[in-house]
Amino acid sequence: MAEDIAAQLKNCFLFKGLSDEALAAVAQKASTHTLAEGDVLMRRGETGDSLFMVNEGWFKIVTEDAQGDELIINKTAPGETIGEMALLDEAPRSASAIALTPARVLELKKDAFYEILDQRPDVALTIIRGLSSRLRFSTTYIQKAIDWSQKIAAGDYEFIENTQQALRKTESDDDKAAQLLSAFFQMVRSVKARENDLKEQLERLTLEIDEARRKQEFEDIVGTDFYANLKERAKRLRAQRAASQDEE
Repeated sequence: MAEDIAAQLKNCFLFKGLSDEALAAVAQKASTHTLAEGDVLMRRGETGDSLFMVNEGWFKIVTEDAQGDELIINKTAPGETIGEMALLDEAPRSASAIALTPARVLELKKDAFYEILDQRPDVALTIIRGLSSRLRFSTTYIQKAIDWSQKIAAGDYEFIENTQQALRKTESDDDKAAQLLSAFFQMVRSVKARENDLKEQLERLTLEIDEARRKQEFEDIVGTDFYANLKERAKRLRAQRAASQDEE
């Protein structure tokens, strides 16, 4: 069993480059769990007492927006880890992890994790490198969000059409950040569509108001004594003209 786990650990980015001996040491402390699609691996706010290494399947890392709706902040593929932040800083889980597909993970408990760090400096160094990679992705994610927000502020929405959401392993942090952010900016596009619809409604309403105003101004004019007298004079003139034509 430990040999199987050690083989699986070779595909985990957090432990890549470790010797077989080091992998065997980690494998002895790890356990395997299987999950069905929709199963919750961890919940936001829970105490973080372990980290998970995805062996098979996909997970979405989610939190909630101000309205309480689900907000996907990341997606993890086989070879990636989940939950290491709470394990290291001993703070509650910052997000929930939910299986997008049937999945299998390796779990490493907190005590075992720290024991390995104490006994195996090579493991500690590899983990530090892995976390540095995760931090670089966060920086890329923030930069992408700022760049896209500036484009939207300038009225440029074309980039949204060229960004496709996908459940796949990407070639770069930039591509992955674009995929994750696309869901949010698709909502921005929906807001723009509603904004355009409101503008059209406002234009129609403005035309209706202008038409009603012109009608009211006309009614105000024809309701004056001057208009009534003018209308009466025109009537008399038409009668006189008709009389003259009859005499001829």
